[in-house]
Amino acid sequence: MRYLGHWPDLLADLALLGRVWIETEQPGVRSAQRRPLNGLRVHGVLGYLDTPGYQVRLLLDQCHALYGVNDEQGLTIEDRSEQPLVSVQLEAGAHPLPLRLLLCSLGAYGQRVTPAPHRYEGPRIAALEHHAIHRLQRDCQALEPEPGCPGLGFRDVAELSGRLSLNPRPARPVAAHADDDGDGDEGAIAVDPALVPCVLETLVDQVHPLVLISGSGGWVSRSIQQFYAHAYLDGQLSLRGDEARLELDVRAIDSAWVVGGHAGEHDGRSLRLYDEDGRAMAVIASAAAPGDCAGGMDTGPAASPRFSPQGRLQQDGYQGRHRFCRDEARLWTTLMNALTS
Repeated sequence: MRYLGHWPDLLADLALLGRVWIETEQPGVRSAQRRPLNGLRVHGVLGYLDTPGYQVRLLLDQCHALYGVNDEQGLTIEDRSEQPLVSVQLEAGAHPLPLRLLLCSLGAYGQRVTPAPHRYEGPRIAALEHHAIHRLQRDCQALEPEPGCPGLGFRDVAELSGRLSLNPRPARPVAAHADDDGDGDEGAIAVDPALVPCVLETLVDQVHPLVLISGSGGWVSRSIQQFYAHAYLDGQLSLRGDEARLELDVRAIDSAWVVGGHAGEHDGRSLRLYDEDGRAMAVIASAAAPGDCAGGMDTGPAASPRFSPQGRLQQDGYQGRHRFCRDEARLWTTLMNALTS
């Protein structure tokens, strides 16, 4: 059965579901976040959503079919091999009527439906530019924020979706000489993956705000989260918060890297985790950086300082929040220094 609509129509309809749990999974890591999906649009080969605290890149060339079973399992977008790219489920207590109407309108109850491909109406391009990785890079760069604003860039989307992989061998000599002059330029330092659970548990114990970038072969998201509970058993690390869950198989981490620079009060380093195939499993950074404290998740000019990392209006004034973020950043700096020492 073929649904005669297009991806832009479907993505717009997801806004009718309100706040939902959005789950993605790849070998070694599973993440779930509770967010509304209103505002999803299409640009080239990407579906995208940019809001304070949450960004999404949906790779439409990987999306093949939709599948819905019942109200509890919600809606799943699958690739051609019938592997789920992203699952959308109603939150507890939500009325199932909007989901039922959506699935019925698509004919997706208990069967897979395939949306019509999005029509490309732009100018004709050279054959080389039809290459999938070039199109992804072009569209990601068109949506990237202005310099100095945090955002979801091409590198993160390509590595977490499996389009690009890390080759640690050439990276190690580069990392050994990176940032020797201390000018804050980006460097890459390999760290012991066995220390990752300790670092994450320490951050969760202090309820440190984190930037979490995760996803699957077709859905990559960047969000600001505060986890407050953790559990570690038989190599499985579980983090919990009101709006997010993260399950990480520490045994699947083949290499861990601290990437980025530290200049002045701003620590721009991130912890990047890779599996044995060189595919990025997750990227974790501190949300206590000035840009994120000021609501810098917007992909346009710097956002209003009235927003906190969770998108709520500030009641204590921006200057008070900025000092708080600066204090929080010291924990992140101390942990990154310990990892790389």
